[in-house]
This record gives sequence, C-alpha cells and structure tokens, in this order.
Amino acid sequence: GEAMRQFDQGCQQLNQRLTNVEAQRIMLTLEETFVKLSLLACIPPGAMPDSTVLPELVGPEIHQVLHEQALLEQQYESVSNPSNMASNRVLPDFETLDDELRHSSRVVSRMLMEDRQIVDKVEATMGGFDPDPSMRRFLGTFNELKHQTFQKMSTSVEEEKSKEEFYLEVSAREEKASQMLRALQKDLKNEKAEHDAEVHGLDEQVAKLRTEIDHIRSSTSAEIKNLEDTTRTREDDDKRTWDQTDTSLVAELERLRAELVSTAQKNKEQEEALRKKKVKNETEVEAWIRKYDEEVKDKVSHIRAIQKEFDEEKRQLAWYDEYFQRVEAEKAQRASEQRKVDEETAKITAQKALLDHAATVAQCIWRGKLARRELDKVKKSKGGKGAKGAKGKGSKGKKKM
Repeated sequence: GEAMRQFDQGCQQLNQRLTNVEAQRIMLTLEETFVKLSLLACIPPGAMPDSTVLPELVGPEIHQVLHEQALLEQQYESVSNPSNMASNRVLPDFETLDDELRHSSRVVSRMLMEDRQIVDKVEATMGGFDPDPSMRRFLGTFNELKHQTFQKMSTSVEEEKSKEEFYLEVSAREEKASQMLRALQKDLKNEKAEHDAEVHGLDEQVAKLRTEIDHIRSSTSAEIKNLEDTTRTREDDDKRTWDQTDTSLVAELERLRAELVSTAQKNKEQEEALRKKKVKNETEVEAWIRKYDEEVKDKVSHIRAIQKEFDEEKRQLAWYDEYFQRVEAEKAQRASEQRKVDEETAKITAQKALLDHAATVAQCIWRGKLARRELDKVKKSKGGKGAKGAKGKGSKGKKKM
C-alpha cells in the first residue's frame, strides 16, 4: 500500500545518491547486523548459565560477560513489567538500564562473531534452546527487509518505472473488478429479495394448509372420541343384557333341578307304596306283582334314559349358549371394527382429496407464473423482430424511389 510506495520512493532517492561501494557497504552492515542478531537469539534471554561447567568451556571472562548480560535482561524485564518483580530490591532507572543493556548486547554480539563456538558450548550446557517466537518473527522480518533493500539497490530507474506502471495497471484492473463485483452483488441482492418474497408467499400458503390440516385432525379426534363413547355405551348395554339373560337361565336351571328332585321324591314314595301294597297282597296278586316289577323296571330304565337325555340336552344347551354368546360378541365386535374402519377410511379419503386439491391449486399458480414468464419472453422477442423488419422495409422503399 502507501507505506510500500513511500519505501520504494525512498529507495529510489537513495539509489540516485549512493554509489556502488556505498550500497555494498550498506548491505554488508545489514548482513553483519542480521548475523549478530541470529547469534544473540541463540543465547537464552534472562537465563543464568551453569556456573560450574560453562566457565571451564568458555573461560571466566566470557562467562562473566554472559552472566552480566543475563542479569541486565532480568532487570530490564522487571523494570518493564513491575508486576512481575520477584522482590522489592532497588533497580536502576529505565534509561540507564536501557543504555547498559544496549552496550552489553553489542559486546556479546561482537564476542559471538569472533568465536561462534561459544553458542554451541552454551547450548550444550543449557541442554538445547529454541529461540523465542517473537525473536524468530523479528529475524524473519529483518531478513525480508534486507532482501528488499538489496533488490531496490540493484534495480535501475527504468525497471522501477516499468514495475510502477505494472502496479498501476494491476490496481486499475482490481478497481474495475471490484466495481463489477459490487454490481453483481446488487443484482444478486435484488434476485434474492424477489426469491424471498416468492418463498414468503408459498410459506403463507403452506401455513394456511397446515392450519386446515390441524383443524381436520382436531375434528377427527373429536369424532373418534364420540365413537369410543358410543361404543363403550353399547358394550355396557350388551353386558347388562347378557347378565340378565344369564340370571334368567340360571333361575330356569335351578327350577328344573328342583322339579327333578321333586319328581324323584314322588317316584320314590310311589315305589314304597307299591311295595307295601305288594307285601299286603303278596299272596293274592303274585302275578300282578311280577308284572308290576317288570313295569317298574321298564319305568326305571325309561327314567334313566330320560335323565341321560336330560343331562345330554343340558350339556348341549350350555354349549349352545356359550357358542351363541361368542358368536354374538364376535359379530358385535366385527361390526364395531368395520364401522371404525369405514369412518377412518372416509376421513382419510376426505383429507387426501383436500390435499390433492391444494397441490393442484399450487401447481396451477406456479404453471401460470411460468406461462406468463414465457409469454413475456415471446412478446419481447417478437417486438424486437418486428422493429427490425419495419426498419428493413423502409430502407428498401427508399432505394426503389
């Protein structure tokens, strides 16, 4: 941007005033500064090297310089951030400490330039060290600035002018592209507004249809509840009828049992009377007694057969009663289920017809809209062709005249 253009102008003015030797001297100074900063970044900031091993490796004088550098860095950090101070010891003021740290940094960097093995020995003593991320970013930015300075100093005025014209052309293209982008964004906004309006209308139709569906569902639920109440009432009536019928049949069964007991008692009494009569008239009516015994045997057999038939008929009557009760219950249940199925089918058919009608209306509206668009396109195309035809005919008439 503007800063880069000012930097380029400054470099151009500098190139116009500097000779080749001076430019090389500037580049050597920048290169030496970059190397010193790179070496100085390898020394841990504010760290105190091991006082027992490092003096033997680098010498006591170098160790003393490194120790003073670490102490100055710690004090500078404490003065810069008072909240991080570990104790309330008295520290020099910021300007004095800044000058001392600058001088010490120059001494350490010069010392590292003279003997670069010091960095390896310090790293071996400290167990390896990664430079601070901010220092790495600063070195990268300084290196990039150094390369840009070299390019500016090695570029002629004509090359610089051609680059500037190229940058201006690219800027004009970008401005034109941005204008086109704004126009396209405006068109997109209009199209989106039309689409949103259309979607809003369709949403209103959908909401209306959903309201109708909810109304149909609520009315259907009420009808189902009424049917359930009616069915429950009928079931209660059928149950009461069955209880009454069962009570009457049980009473009839008890009556028949009592009648059977009474008949058996009566027959027993008659038998005793006949036996007494037999004893009384034994000598006189022996033949009649034998005949009577045979008749009594026949009657007893007949009574047993009747009793057996009665028991069988009673069992069949109970089975038929139970069977017909099951048949009536199943018949009533099937009729109730069939009524529910018929009513549910009728409601589903009505709902489906309503949804089909709504879908047909929506499709008709959409097709009408598409047809109107196509008709507008046809009218526009026909209008353009008619104007061209009229213009052609007019020119031909003038040529004939």
